[in-house]
Amino acid sequence: MRIQVSLTLELNASADLSQMEAQIQEAGQSCMRQALKKAVGAWEQAHRSCPRCGSQLVRTEGTIPRSILTLFGPVDLTRRRFRCQRCQRRFTPSGILLAGLQLRRVRAPLKEAAVLAGASWPYRHAAAWLARLRGAHISAEEIRLLTNQAGASCAQRHLSQASQQLTSPPAPAQAATANRSSSPQELAVIGLDGGWVCSREQRGGMEGKVGVIASGYEGGKEPEEPNGNMTWFHLARYVQSHRHPPRVRSRWNTRRYVATFASSRILGTLAAQALQELGLASQPQVVVADGAGWIKKETDTHFPEAQRILDWPHLWRTMRKAANAVRLLRACSAKAHAQQVEHLGTWLWNGQVERAQALLETWRQELAARQGPAGPALRQAITSLQQQRDWIGSYQRWKEQGFPVGSGIIERAVALVINRRMKRRGMRWLRTNASAVVALRVDLLNADWQRPRSSRCFP
Repeated sequence: MRIQVSLTLELNASADLSQMEAQIQEAGQSCMRQALKKAVGAWEQAHRSCPRCGSQLVRTEGTIPRSILTLFGPVDLTRRRFRCQRCQRRFTPSGILLAGLQLRRVRAPLKEAAVLAGASWPYRHAAAWLARLRGAHISAEEIRLLTNQAGASCAQRHLSQASQQLTSPPAPAQAATANRSSSPQELAVIGLDGGWVCSREQRGGMEGKVGVIASGYEGGKEPEEPNGNMTWFHLARYVQSHRHPPRVRSRWNTRRYVATFASSRILGTLAAQALQELGLASQPQVVVADGAGWIKKETDTHFPEAQRILDWPHLWRTMRKAANAVRLLRACSAKAHAQQVEHLGTWLWNGQVERAQALLETWRQELAARQGPAGPALRQAITSLQQQRDWIGSYQRWKEQGFPVGSGIIERAVALVINRRMKRRGMRWLRTNASAVVALRVDLLNADWQRPRSSRCFP
């Protein structure tokens, strides 16, 4: 089967390069639409035999108009209808070609592009960018339907895997090994957290639960010292770095994301599966989180031997808020109060929780003696230390061992999976649609981490 399409362009002699590019792109898309139309006609001519009796004695009996959406714009087909002269059956050969259309007119390549765009951008922006970049005229509603359909199947696949994992009895919880000696490269870091989005079903929004599994620690590199082999470019960078010393950053080179708007039990199972798929189930494990109740429950169920670390910024933010509230009500000087706050931070950083609790109790008794009950910030700080005692240790020792003491990795995961796509002005979500979108984004991010670092979309 061979088709031939000719392309003739008339360009304005005074047009600039951008105008030429736009005209050539438009002409090329028109040529592709014409080529597809001819290809369907040639395919119909090559499949004229009757599907019932196989006879070649057929005659044309009218046409059926049909418009389909492609990556290069809408194509108006004229489908030929044939009638067999032997069995008198009427048939349309192009029905086989159009059987796999989505929403009755969207082809599979356009569906793939629409789902990718719908999972990355708001639906109206996705429709506009597909029309601008590819010439594909597809509505925002069609992109929404395709995205929800593909995301629902993806989420169902994740849930089916989780259900299979849930059928096996969980391992009995064991005591976490606090003083585990291992190099940072061998660690498997597990981050669990939630992100809130506006909901169309319940007031106050709903929480999407996100998990990330990371490994392959790479410490920050100090600037290279000058030597005779350095080029002028690297020497200039060295001088610039000493004028403004850069912050030495570390990173984890392997990551796997999981997310759902379903129950926390599903997320814990997905995180355990991701840990096994990465081959890190036998490695030393560290769970870093903000100490929420569902995180503790899933940690005890799926990661019983992991070292639990309460995120230091969350802990110190609670203590600092209580200290600022107490400072306005105490009779001591600002200098004395600042010294006590400094002692509080030092004690917590070194794992001396009892001394920190004693200082907070002293503040509460002092305020009770002067004006009555303590404020809500101080009560929250005392309650937080009591409830999170098992997750608080010597952050200084953890830091020396290479353990992460901050939840930056999981905060980044929540921002990538949920916030960038779902927390826009005016957005409200159904739980099923939200689960579909985060399932697609998780697959997109996990596939992105399989690429080399220089070619990642989300470095």
